[in-house]
Amino acid sequence: MSFFLNIKDIENLCYDYAKTHFGKYEPIPPFNDRYPEKLETALAITSREIGGVLMYKSLYEQAAVLFYEMIKLHPFVNGNKRIAFVSLVFFLFLNGVFLDADNVILYKKSKKVADSDPKSRKEIVAMLLKFIANNSTPFDLAKTLHEYRNNIIRSKKKAV
Repeated sequence: MSFFLNIKDIENLCYDYAKTHFGKYEPIPPFNDRYPEKLETALAITSREIGGVLMYKSLYEQAAVLFYEMIKLHPFVNGNKRIAFVSLVFFLFLNGVFLDADNVILYKKSKKVADSDPKSRKEIVAMLLKFIANNSTPFDLAKTLHEYRNNIIRSKKKAV
């Protein structure tokens, strides 16, 4: 079962990160200036069910659709590709997957999505699915966080 992103995740984590780290040269407007219901729609599509069964069954399908819809639905006045990028990385991380992709290549993928004809959705999502699957590494999130915590504790003990 996947952990899906919600509005608060986007506002408090993804949006803030994108604004802080990727908004230097082209500012990202305030979160509340977004277009009503477009972000909600993009997030809901990833967890859509038909007859109680997820429409997008694999994590990588869900990630590809999330990335695609956050760009194509254009929920923000500006910064959609940047916020979609951070949302993709966070969604995968939340589900125990590390995306090991070059930022330049990922930017080119986001431009391809933005410039694509909506009639090519199936092909573009398939391209994203393949890219994400080929550049992802699963990890044990609980174990990783536990090791991180222990490293912090050890470093504090050494400092004393």
